[in-house]
Amino acid sequence: MKPLIIGQAPGPSGNPTPLAGRCGGRLAALCGLDLRAFLTAFDRANVFATFPGKAGAGDAFPVEEARARADAMAEVVAARDHVVLLGWNVARAFRVSPVGYFEWTRLSRDCGEVTVAPHPSGLNRWWNVPHVDEARRFWTAFYAATAAPKADRNSAP
Repeated sequence: MKPLIIGQAPGPSGNPTPLAGRCGGRLAALCGLDLRAFLTAFDRANVFATFPGKAGAGDAFPVEEARARADAMAEVVAARDHVVLLGWNVARAFRVSPVGYFEWTRLSRDCGEVTVAPHPSGLNRWWNVPHVDEARRFWTAFYAATAAPKADRNSAP
């Protein structure tokens, strides 16, 4: 089964297909892939099917509603070996205790590994040069270990 990447929601004018726009393009580039290859390599979902709206200068993220939606996704998440949650809002929705970015943990004994990656919108302070290099190392290794075609994984050093 493919690794699962879970984002917040589509943007206000974005494609409703999870990570099919700019954010997916950023993650694809970090993996060393074009967007089409990225979309094929990973399963993707959003906590919200539509943009939840604006809250002042930032985007709204209704945590309680997000938790209910995350609970509804629990079986899908539990069935995966690897799940990447994009951003701390998504992590809070899934009740992931604060850990550092790219640190693997488990939601429960019965599920695979979960990690939190910075939200790929680029609108947060995390996305500066040293961190982009860290993200590129993570996404490249994650793709190679979990989603690359088996022939490519078997020939990796």
